[in-house]
Amino acid sequence: MSTAASTADRGLVRAIGVRGLTANIVNTTVGAGIFVLPALVARDLGTAAPLAYLACGLAMTLVVASFAMAGSRVSLTGGIYAYVEVAFGPFVGFLAGFLVWLACLLAAASVASALAGSVALVVPALSAPVLRVLGLGAVFATLAWVNVRGVAAGTRLVEAVTCAKLLPLLLLTAAGLFWSGPSTSPSSGPHRTGLARPPSP
Repeated sequence: MSTAASTADRGLVRAIGVRGLTANIVNTTVGAGIFVLPALVARDLGTAAPLAYLACGLAMTLVVASFAMAGSRVSLTGGIYAYVEVAFGPFVGFLAGFLVWLACLLAAASVASALAGSVALVVPALSAPVLRVLGLGAVFATLAWVNVRGVAAGTRLVEAVTCAKLLPLLLLTAAGLFWSGPSTSPSSGPHRTGLARPPSP
């Protein structure tokens, strides 16, 4: 660990906090993987979709455990870039950082495309290519403006977005619990309908 890196880390603003960090993790988890991906997985895998989610959950558990172990041994800021740099040197660390940046760029483009498609279902006029580009540009410009304002503003935005994501899931859960009560169908009671059995002679 270099002295210059340690000095730079000490100068960072500690403005996120436990609540902001929790909201950031939930916001990252609850996204296209919950609102968009399940339909695609169910379409391609059918009844095997839950098994695919279980397998991916197991794989992600191992990945998260690896990050936790690396984070407990490397106190530098930078996440995977810092971990790889300490283990393999600055060049490999740079490659890891670039690949993370590229993955985040592609993921942001994918999520933005899914957002534009979802909005176009509600407001068909926004499906026009020009309006789609302008809408996505406005979204990214707003996010950039919030980031320029500082960490505290970005944290508040993440908390608000997380609440907006969780609210429909909570409403869906409440509706599911309400409608999944005991069955009161006519066929389960004494007034069962259908063809009557003829009496025995």
